[in-house]
Amino acid sequence: MCTLKALHRKSTGPGAQELHTSPGSAADPYAKQNLGLLEVLSEVECHLRVSFFDATYRHFFGRTWKTTAKPIKQLSRQLSRIVFNEPLYFHTSLSHPNIVAVVEVVTEGKKRDGTLQTLSCGFGILRIFSKNKHMTLIENCSLQYTLKPHPPLEPAFHLLPENFLVSGLQPIPGLLAAHGETGDAFRKPRLQKSVTWYLDDLFFTLYPSLEKFEEELLGLLVNDYFREEGGLLDGGTLEILERRLHVGVHNGLGFVQRPQVVVLAASVTSLSNLACMHLVRWAVWNPLPEASSGRVTLPLQGGIQPNPTHCLVYKVPSASMSSEEVKQIESGTIQFQFSLSSEDHLDTPTELASGPKAERRPSRKSPTSPSSPSAPVPQGLAATQDSPVGPGPALPRNSGSQLSRASMVLLQSSGFPEILDANNQPAETVHPADPVKFDPQKEESDCFQSNEIVLQFLAFSRVAQDHRGTPWPKTVYFTFQFYRFPPATTPRLHLVQLDLTGKSGSGSLSHILVPVSKEDSVDTGSPGLQLKYMVDPEFLKPGEQRWFIHYLAVQTLQIDVWDGDSLLLIGSAAVQMKHLLRQGRPAVQVSLELDVMATEYEQDMMVLSGDVAGFGSVKPIGVHTVVKGRLHMTLANVAVKNVVQAQKLADVDSELAAMLMTHTRSNKGPHGASREADAVRRRKLERMRSVRLQECRGETGSRGTSLLAQQSARVQHSRDLQVIDAYRERTKAESITSMLSLAITTRHTLYVTLGTAEFFEFALKNPHNTQHTVTIEIDNPELSLILDSREWRFFKDAANLHTPVEEDMFRLHSSLGPQLYLRPRETAHVPFKYQSFSVGPAQTSAELSSEKGKDIGSPWQSSPVPTKHAKVLFRASSGRPIAVLCLTVEPQPHVVDQVFRFYHPELTFLKKAIRLPPWHTLPGRPVEKALARSDVSPVPGAPVGMPGEDPPIHVRCSDPNVICETQNVGPGEPRDVFLKVASGPSPEVKDFFVVIYADRWLAAPVQTWQVYLHSLQRVDVSCVTGQLTRLSLVLRGTQTVRKVRAFTSHPQELKTDPKGVFVLPPLGVQDLHVGVRPRRAGSRFVHLNLVDVDYHQLVASWLLCLSCRQPLISKAFEITLAAGEGKGTNKRITYTNPYPSRRTYHLHSDHPDLLQFKEDSFQVGGGETYTIGLRFASRQTVGEEEILIYINDHEDKNEEAFCVKVIYQ
Repeated sequence: MCTLKALHRKSTGPGAQELHTSPGSAADPYAKQNLGLLEVLSEVECHLRVSFFDATYRHFFGRTWKTTAKPIKQLSRQLSRIVFNEPLYFHTSLSHPNIVAVVEVVTEGKKRDGTLQTLSCGFGILRIFSKNKHMTLIENCSLQYTLKPHPPLEPAFHLLPENFLVSGLQPIPGLLAAHGETGDAFRKPRLQKSVTWYLDDLFFTLYPSLEKFEEELLGLLVNDYFREEGGLLDGGTLEILERRLHVGVHNGLGFVQRPQVVVLAASVTSLSNLACMHLVRWAVWNPLPEASSGRVTLPLQGGIQPNPTHCLVYKVPSASMSSEEVKQIESGTIQFQFSLSSEDHLDTPTELASGPKAERRPSRKSPTSPSSPSAPVPQGLAATQDSPVGPGPALPRNSGSQLSRASMVLLQSSGFPEILDANNQPAETVHPADPVKFDPQKEESDCFQSNEIVLQFLAFSRVAQDHRGTPWPKTVYFTFQFYRFPPATTPRLHLVQLDLTGKSGSGSLSHILVPVSKEDSVDTGSPGLQLKYMVDPEFLKPGEQRWFIHYLAVQTLQIDVWDGDSLLLIGSAAVQMKHLLRQGRPAVQVSLELDVMATEYEQDMMVLSGDVAGFGSVKPIGVHTVVKGRLHMTLANVAVKNVVQAQKLADVDSELAAMLMTHTRSNKGPHGASREADAVRRRKLERMRSVRLQECRGETGSRGTSLLAQQSARVQHSRDLQVIDAYRERTKAESITSMLSLAITTRHTLYVTLGTAEFFEFALKNPHNTQHTVTIEIDNPELSLILDSREWRFFKDAANLHTPVEEDMFRLHSSLGPQLYLRPRETAHVPFKYQSFSVGPAQTSAELSSEKGKDIGSPWQSSPVPTKHAKVLFRASSGRPIAVLCLTVEPQPHVVDQVFRFYHPELTFLKKAIRLPPWHTLPGRPVEKALARSDVSPVPGAPVGMPGEDPPIHVRCSDPNVICETQNVGPGEPRDVFLKVASGPSPEVKDFFVVIYADRWLAAPVQTWQVYLHSLQRVDVSCVTGQLTRLSLVLRGTQTVRKVRAFTSHPQELKTDPKGVFVLPPLGVQDLHVGVRPRRAGSRFVHLNLVDVDYHQLVASWLLCLSCRQPLISKAFEITLAAGEGKGTNKRITYTNPYPSRRTYHLHSDHPDLLQFKEDSFQVGGGETYTIGLRFASRQTVGEEEILIYINDHEDKNEEAFCVKVIYQ
């Protein structure tokens, strides 16, 4: 804080600061000349200007500030004084002595002709860290000022840019007006109350289209490079690698927080060549406080004009001849929906089904991407906010829509079991589009703390875009993981087609799910599959109820759909679980229709990155997704009454049980005794009984036994007693030590999950009257001491412990363990943490029971994970232990936030980079931020962050053989997790977990990913579209005879021979002939599985890497057809045989659903012309389609290719 008090005339004295001797100072003749000009000016006023200056580099920076103008009298007269008394505020991170402030005196007045004249009268150097209070500016004049720190300004730093000079009298957006007459808002700053706005459904429009806009931009960038560098680009071409959207709050002076960076979906395979970024458009929206919701359309700005980022912006179209309305559109527009309601925020993913988009206007140029799907060209660029799409199988953008009324009628008439509450009443039905009014306190205070989660799989339908010639699976099964229950694999389910007679609409319900019987036929029972999960207080750990509620509120459940016969992944779906929040109701249910998305990867995709979902999911770029079907399912949450059953006293009172057992033994004789006595006691009693019997027989019938035999028996007995005495002496020390050890041993049980640090303190007491240096020995590497006091304090705050924290508590010894000094009878709290990154068999997928409706067992009660143990010895200086800590560790299943599934060639390294979403959008983010909109009290110790503050990101992997790391990047830059893992032999499937942390101490994961790596035999195939390429694969038999069949992910492009089921002999070698006829050019992967049809086991698997090129197009045609319900159109084209002999030709098309041939093959004589009959099928949508016709010879080699452009109007 600097207060400029007064400028006054004075006599030059020894305390005056020396004038600056550059132009403009009073020592300069030019400055004296300016002072002389004041004599001819009228209405002269004076003000001060202050600027920051770097004396080392001689460079001004920051903003120049000036005071209010004050009227003055001519300085040549008697002593005059100009009082400013104006406070000046700034904050800076610079503290170098060469950083100074330059204060300039400027006068202004009117000349005789009335024009305004501004004159510089001189300047001086204000050294910010100097204690001088006077500064000489003009000869015989000085400035009086004060400079001091102002701590109350710190809370308002975010409202002022750094090195920004501002007056306390200047209104600042974000600060309330000052109290009192001073008007100084910075003396005691009062911040305005913040308001949260939710922006949904963002949509961009660029003129004239996105393709044209980017094409012109790239052309101009190439020209600039050519002019500046004098040559062409190294790569030959320039391409758009990434599109980013920055959203920030600006108060007119600067961004209040660092803008959020949202990565829009791009079409790039790698970001490694990213060279520069350009700002192309920007827009400003000033929300009105009285508006609570609505829709806004804003014009995008560009060109040479001031903008919030102070950067050069790409030019706007010339609008010299355009009206104001046209000018608003030509630069582009942005549309979005805004809302002020926090209650509806849980539903924004539903409203934001497509996320922010940039519109693609239809272009006459056909898509040239080599691996784009056959689906229509996407009409928008999906942004990174609400797309629950995961790398591996990409998930649908919508996480559940309401079933149509016609589909509901079909489902109800199919006989699916009804979901009832505890009173046998139908569960309350919730509409997916209804907002979820979520009250955490109401959910936690529910008297029914037991929740039965029901998942009903009802039907799986084809989509309207799916070609009817595409094979449809006969059976399917599903894999998923709910909460921290073990991963589930459902039984195989038959797809039974419904009778859709008289049904209109191509996207309706088509196939219902029916369980498969033991004979591999359709089960005659009720259709569908119902699974139940019981989440009750016995399953949940203490305090875990709120975490389960948080899981339902923000998480999505990822469901993988598999072909039950080919064992190929069909696709994946994602469903929000927020509708399972009962809010005090006895039962709720919601019926959903989920898009099942399939993902297709390009070859050599080294970087996997993409847009980020509001649920914390990640969508890959450089891959292509297509909707394969729609999954119909019902989710329900039924409240279960907690039944308390009385127990027998003998089951809870051990002493009473022992007395009852003794009474039973006396009634039942030796059998009762044998039930209680152990083996050692029974053996002693039998030995004693036999000795007494022999003694009795000796008294009655053996009195004549020789004295020698009796002496021999006595000698044997003496020997036995000596052995017993020796044994007792040998084990006495061990027995005493064991009893003493029990007295100093403490036992505890820990319930741990993957990656979560379990913190506890052990109260170690010195039982002796002398001091000891205690050495701590730990036999388990997953249990460790907390040596850093900062880490200790962090965990104590999280656990709400109030025991003292000590600095330098332990001494680390190179050969011994950590050592601790204890005074006599002193008790110290020793901090430990247990953290495991290894997983057991509980996390592997297990086949569920085929019995319908059977509950899945609680892993908390019967976990298959083996119990672990850890032991800590506290040894005194003498080497004797003074305390022993024995821990029983019970590993528990953990929550999986995201599933990644990669297919890779066997015995090679997979290298992938997975982009992280903004950390504050993750479902596993701190509970303060995740539930702040729902008024949930925060969990103590959870890390705190704002959207503009990125915490450090750390990653760990459950497999020590996997390289997993992340790199620190600049502020606002996206972050990637890098994986490098070796694939095994085919068809091995390797799975591991990646744990992501947002705190430096790795306390609790914010995300847990499960990664599957399918190892396949790689086969490279170079082929031509429309032409048959043949190859053979070697099959090796197993130990037994198997009935197998080959299945492929692209059955219309890849055929196998043998075609159906065939026998694979044991330990034999056999060829599998494969024919590839690709329909589109480019590089992509095709999967081929060999499956045992009896046991549904994967025998072998291949990854065919296709590199397809398009043949030379010799002729091109264009026709126009009517779109809609039509019968199609017949056309004819001619082909002339270029050879002198008679030839046979075969016809193929890349769109057999749109074009059929009258004859699939024909013969034509040498030099003759043949007329080919074509029939074009109708299409529902308007647009263009390029159809290729391949004419192949008798060997199926391409002879000629025609292109027909069909315009549907």
